[in-house]
Amino acid sequence: MAKKDNIFDLALQLLKVFAVGACCSLFLGACSLGKYQQTGSDDYMDLDQDASRADLELDLLGAEINVTGGLIRGLVSDTKTNSLKQYHGIPFAAPPIGKLRWAPPAPVIPWQGSLDATKHGDYCMQPETTGIGIYIRQRSNPSEDCLTINVWTRADSVDERSPVMFWIHGGALQGGAGFERSGEALTKKGVVLVTFNYRLGRLGFFSHPELSAENANGVSGNQGFRDQIAALHWVQENITKFGGNPNNVTIFGESAGAYSVSALQASPLAKGLFHRAIGQSGGMFWPMSHRTIDKPYAPSDEKIGLMLARAIVGETSNASLDVLRTIPAEQIIAAAESSPAFSTNEFIPTVDGEVLRDEVSRIFSSGEQIDVPTMIGNNANEHAAVIDLFACINGDGIDGFNRYKTGLLGEVFDEIGSLYPSDSEQTILQSWEEFSNDVNFTYPMRLWARAMSNVSSDVYLYWFNYYPPVLDRQYKAFHGGDLPYVFGQLDMFGGNPVGADFADADKIMSAWTRFASSGNPNGKNIDGWEAFTPSNESYFILGPENALARNLRTERMGLIEKAWDIRRVQGTASLPTVMPTGIKDLMRKCKGANP
Repeated sequence: MAKKDNIFDLALQLLKVFAVGACCSLFLGACSLGKYQQTGSDDYMDLDQDASRADLELDLLGAEINVTGGLIRGLVSDTKTNSLKQYHGIPFAAPPIGKLRWAPPAPVIPWQGSLDATKHGDYCMQPETTGIGIYIRQRSNPSEDCLTINVWTRADSVDERSPVMFWIHGGALQGGAGFERSGEALTKKGVVLVTFNYRLGRLGFFSHPELSAENANGVSGNQGFRDQIAALHWVQENITKFGGNPNNVTIFGESAGAYSVSALQASPLAKGLFHRAIGQSGGMFWPMSHRTIDKPYAPSDEKIGLMLARAIVGETSNASLDVLRTIPAEQIIAAAESSPAFSTNEFIPTVDGEVLRDEVSRIFSSGEQIDVPTMIGNNANEHAAVIDLFACINGDGIDGFNRYKTGLLGEVFDEIGSLYPSDSEQTILQSWEEFSNDVNFTYPMRLWARAMSNVSSDVYLYWFNYYPPVLDRQYKAFHGGDLPYVFGQLDMFGGNPVGADFADADKIMSAWTRFASSGNPNGKNIDGWEAFTPSNESYFILGPENALARNLRTERMGLIEKAWDIRRVQGTASLPTVMPTGIKDLMRKCKGANP
């Protein structure tokens, strides 16, 4: 059974906002949603165009479906068996605007007539340009009216009860959108794919004493996680109408999407809403802030909220909640970007007391997480695509690496060199990349795996080592490089796939969907993957040569754990409340390093 004061340090904090949790998203053309237009599509056949409303009661899955809120009309490619059906931009909650800004998600507002579900909804509010290097993306016309869900299915009948895969997008909890992922390939494996949007940045993660006072349970913060839970409730209520099984729902996400998976697994509010979990390159196991309690390493989240409110309106203006709800969203985003105290992604989610009753790591260590089969892991070269950015910000060579080590894991600085050598230029670069990977990804994933020994469900740990066909594969298995394989979207990041890439993607999609179906990834082309336990330290290498292995960098993992334990007690220097002179220019210069 199974189971981390000078200009460089401050820049490192900012870097983590853009690099550590950044979701790598596919280029998409701009698409607007006319929610209430009764239109079809030139590219798809509207099967129910001449059907009567009585036809909606039939078991056959068509273009029109009744869901919570009203009737929707989606896209059906043709009349063939297992044809692709898409339903986009479906509201799952009321628009979080006006008095509902920062409130928990409210019930969806019913609509009249047939809602056009042929186009995705808007991006949630976020900076129009996000990311660094190869991850830089422009996302136009974001909106606060963004809480929409998308369903991809090949079911022919509502009775098929296919496994449901519920995708949580990444983007440092500050960018991205669910509709950037396609279900065209993944649904061929017999699953129903659900993607959705949730509130981001300080519009989606904001604690404030007035917000807590208006809440029946006296809490605030983590609104984005509440949106995720509301979307899961929508799935429970509606997914059978798309041929999905509400009793077989797998939540899965990458980067900040994996943060979210770990948070949902730790939240009592999500219990019973999903039945398996997949976390890809991210887990929220760091020392967390608390809504009302100052920590040695972070002020309380309500204090940060009050500081942000002043930054939004100015020191001499009224910063009440009523006023804050009238401020343009763009002004809130600009204020949040003005300081690392507001934008460092580790301190965006918080222990609010309801969604998260304690730090995620402590919930897991006490065995209070939701007990479901879990599959987790990270990529072998997470930061290979941004290592030049690290050097740009911190400086080259050993001096730059030392600055980076001090900022990321200063509590054990003197011990790092024995495990991450720096005796030549080449070893410095290699150690730098591996050190960053281990602290930000390898360690949290292993901690997650070890903590599953406190419950009864199996956990499967992986090490992803496929090199996506991007820029002659020079970045190896970089952060986000698993997504082209998981979704069969091998042209992501401008990729130029060859035949072997398609075969590799098929293996990965098969493993992911097998796990979603049964809780076990083993099967054709992947066999012998043991469940992880603290005693066997087993993990599976997913790559050109699949292999079972053990003891993944265990000595390094022990050092990182030591540092995080010290941090929880002693803390680290507080983040500044204003952006120091020169930081923005430095980040602007370095964000495009080696694009």
